[in-house]
Amino acid sequence: MKKTTRFCSLVLLLFSMIASNHWGTLLKNVDAHPPPPDKQAYRLHYQGSLLYAEGKYRQASGHFERAYQLFPENFSFALAHGLCLGRMGEPGTAKNVLEKARRLVASNDQERQQKLALATFFLGMSYSYADRYGEALPFIRDAIAMQQNIAQKSLLSIFYNALGKAILLNQGRNAHRRNYQALHYHVHRRDMEKAFAAFESAVKADPENTIALYNYRLLADTLKVTSILPEADSTQPQRKEYKPTFINMHSTIISDLKLNNYDELVFLVDISGSMVMEKVVCYGADRFTAMKDLCLKILPEIDTSIALGIGTIGGVCDSPPDLWFASGGISRVDLRSKLRFLIPDGTTPLLTMLLRCPELFSDDPRHSKSIFLISDGANTCREGGMDICEWATTLAQKGIAVNVLTFLSTTSDNTDAFAEYLCLAENTKANIIYLDNYRCRLEPFAFDIVKTCQSKIPAMEKSTCLGPSVKGLWNVWVAE
Repeated sequence: MKKTTRFCSLVLLLFSMIASNHWGTLLKNVDAHPPPPDKQAYRLHYQGSLLYAEGKYRQASGHFERAYQLFPENFSFALAHGLCLGRMGEPGTAKNVLEKARRLVASNDQERQQKLALATFFLGMSYSYADRYGEALPFIRDAIAMQQNIAQKSLLSIFYNALGKAILLNQGRNAHRRNYQALHYHVHRRDMEKAFAAFESAVKADPENTIALYNYRLLADTLKVTSILPEADSTQPQRKEYKPTFINMHSTIISDLKLNNYDELVFLVDISGSMVMEKVVCYGADRFTAMKDLCLKILPEIDTSIALGIGTIGGVCDSPPDLWFASGGISRVDLRSKLRFLIPDGTTPLLTMLLRCPELFSDDPRHSKSIFLISDGANTCREGGMDICEWATTLAQKGIAVNVLTFLSTTSDNTDAFAEYLCLAENTKANIIYLDNYRCRLEPFAFDIVKTCQSKIPAMEKSTCLGPSVKGLWNVWVAE
């Protein structure tokens, strides 16, 4: 019995040493291969965006600052860091960061006008958050002037809404209090009318901007304005920037990802098993079916001069793709047929396929090239320790853009996937669209943080503080 006990003890000790050594080796390997700074920075930026949207500005600031410190030359990181500093009441520091962000925009950047408009608007917002509306107004007006000729009208609507609120609350230091009244500003009718005009412009730019519509209606009611926004012409179809029905989504995708602007376009579609595990609620089918239907609807509307190709992401890390046709190497009829008969297969070896993708394009440097990536997950395979963010730089050098459509929602559970999509799209000067599953709307991920700049104006009532002889004066209640 004693021998058995001693033997068991020795065996346990041996396994303990092996386990200890095993875990030590694992930990050593983890430490030896930390996330590349690119990926780490994009993870921090994405997590900061989620915290910011939840109003957790202090926590968001820590994430934004760390991402910015890792890559101070990244425009998006500087933009988010600057806005968050402004939100926390540090407009001076925010100004330094945002002015640097503006200097980061290259003169030949295709998105130069949009980036400058955003940086200028955020600079105005940083002063608005500090209640320095007089200093905010010139920047917001400059941003509006820049945005006027850019197709993204939902942003213009947000800018106009911010302008209206800044005009309304730009009352200097005239905060007033009575024994029977809370702290408030006195606002003259002429300022309310100017703010009303800004809110009207916001609603015209985007009739679906519910916050701007609330502000517009509140001032219309307060001012007793009888004129209403022009009724829509029932004989003319009204274009909405993001169609709420699945049947129109393909047009939005083509437009927002600029798919008709390339000479060569390769569909890179995710056929992993996860695509059949989740449903697109408004469509009543799984993501795999939705993906195939979207591709089949997009194909006829891609310019016939564009050379098309296709690749699939599925199987395991070292398995060959189910479909792999170079741009111009498959007819559109055959491409449609191949799409129809696709079946789900395996995991998401995204990096494995991206490493091979350059072979799907010509070597002609005069051709503009794009991968149209449709996926619902993060990469599952590492290739020699390389990271997707590292390979994104190589794709950019080869002149290959990576435009992304994802079925993933913007939650913390999807941090890895969105970090990869962000570095792919940003480094190759492309865009990301995600499908808001329950509202069945396509949204551009890059502009999510701008939506947080929307806010309703405070309550108002006719003022009697200075006596009945003073007309055209209102009280605007402010938080203490």
